[in-house]
Amino acid sequence: MKQMIKLVIGMLVLAGCNSTTQNSASTQEADAIYYGGDILTMEGDSANYAEAVAIKDGKIVFVGAKADAEKLKGDSTTMNDLKGKTMMPGFIDPHNHPIQAASMIMPKFATPFDWKFPWGDAKAVRGQRAFLDKLYEYEKELKDPNEFLIVWGYLEPYHGKLNKTILDSISATRPIFVWSYSAHEGYFNTAALNKYGFTAAEVKGNSQADYTNGIYREVALINVGLPKIINELMSAEKVTAGLLRNRQLVHLGGITTIGDMGTGSAGSLKRDYTLIQSVLENDSTGFRMQLTPDVKTLDMQMKDDNKVIAAVKDLPKANSKHIEFGRQVKLYADGAFFAQAMQLEAPGYKDRHKGEWMMPPQRLKELIMLWYGQGYDVHIHCNGSGAVTLILNALENAKAKYGETDSRIIFEHFGVSSATQVERMVKLGHVSVSANPYYLYTMADNYVEPLGRKEASEIIRLGTLLKNKIPFALHTDFTMAPMEPLLLAWIAANRITANGNLMGTQEKIPVYEALKAITINGAYVLRLETITGTIKAGKKADFVLLSENPMKVEPIKLKDIKVLGTVFEGKSFPLNN
Repeated sequence: MKQMIKLVIGMLVLAGCNSTTQNSASTQEADAIYYGGDILTMEGDSANYAEAVAIKDGKIVFVGAKADAEKLKGDSTTMNDLKGKTMMPGFIDPHNHPIQAASMIMPKFATPFDWKFPWGDAKAVRGQRAFLDKLYEYEKELKDPNEFLIVWGYLEPYHGKLNKTILDSISATRPIFVWSYSAHEGYFNTAALNKYGFTAAEVKGNSQADYTNGIYREVALINVGLPKIINELMSAEKVTAGLLRNRQLVHLGGITTIGDMGTGSAGSLKRDYTLIQSVLENDSTGFRMQLTPDVKTLDMQMKDDNKVIAAVKDLPKANSKHIEFGRQVKLYADGAFFAQAMQLEAPGYKDRHKGEWMMPPQRLKELIMLWYGQGYDVHIHCNGSGAVTLILNALENAKAKYGETDSRIIFEHFGVSSATQVERMVKLGHVSVSANPYYLYTMADNYVEPLGRKEASEIIRLGTLLKNKIPFALHTDFTMAPMEPLLLAWIAANRITANGNLMGTQEKIPVYEALKAITINGAYVLRLETITGTIKAGKKADFVLLSENPMKVEPIKLKDIKVLGTVFEGKSFPLNN
């Protein structure tokens, strides 16, 4: 008889709220119930709301009417009145770099854009004279005459030319390294080249290195330049402090899941994992980290496909509460968007310069084939239309050889593309995009001259993706963009540049689609859509609390909505706003 009563009650609950419960939720005592505000579930193709959400053991057990949720209330249940505020699924940043970000947060900032940080804001610096004055100011602040000056944020369209001679005018004796905004270029003065053992001979014939001018780009920087100064950038003390700062910013952004899109790109996957685990695997961390190994680096180190496959398949053994490896790998196609190093289809750049490759194209094709055949999701750093075509050709070849596998191909960044390429994506299937809309905000105005007005205005063509039903997420690639998903949504919905211009308005997307791109679609590109990304019974209790409902404000006000706190697997992480 008792079992019959339980069954009837369960059926009534389901019928009354059109929701799903888990583990006989009608007989459970919830740990917490949320109610009293707009609860935007992000379930479905339009805005859907629930009156209440009940959670138990870090998971959602009920979504629906408040009266039905209260049936799960017990003596120890915490009742959380939202007091008219809004609750959504926790935001997801599917492309982040905790270790790289940790090393880039610690240097001095000199960027063309304002940055707001709890430890001190960094005001925008524009113009060559202002940039050099800022370097000079930083140099004079250092009391030790031998201390290495590291400055991040140089961007040529805003700061003018930079080379060794110019840096020597700041100091002929102190080592100086200026790290470009994209992190794909580095500029050294003579003192730095001498102190850290740079030589002209080691880069002879390397088109990505200019020893005479102290400029190292793309692979030359990654394989030659950064290893020489890695101890300055990534000392245990600096990385620990940087990771803690990174955690703070993730929380402030309302993010409950991040993807480390290229673990091991600094040269050691083991070191990256160990540092992340030692600093962030604890209850003070209010988000999970999906680690995606950089198999380009593993390929260069091991030089044996079978060894790399075995190593990657072994990684999930290290999974823990906050850190996990899935069935994803990271590859790289072309060069940095911010440095005009992306590979473009004809007619290309107006000044006829060529982009760069981060991997030899043939080897990239081979590795796409390899990992597609293994059924792994393949995330590929891709900035230009030339790289898009290469990847689509490689996917076509992989499908011809293996047929349909469980592999998803994810275009990371997706700066310059064509509508025709998007149509080709549809035909190939199993393709999605993780885009950085900050490209549009920062560079669309500056790229009218080198790309053409039409091409510059269509950077990050999200409207075309939406029209063709290609899943897409938005990411920060921090520090390429601030750790603020609502800012990304604002850019996607408005397409306003840093100079206040509207660009490519036909590529705008509705606010709800922009919110999907920082919630459920972010989960999808990380293959976490079954555990997070929407508010649904059975998923993790990951929420963000907002001062206003993004669906009920004008799109132009999206970025001004305040994050009030997050909930990660049922644990509250409030903010003091």
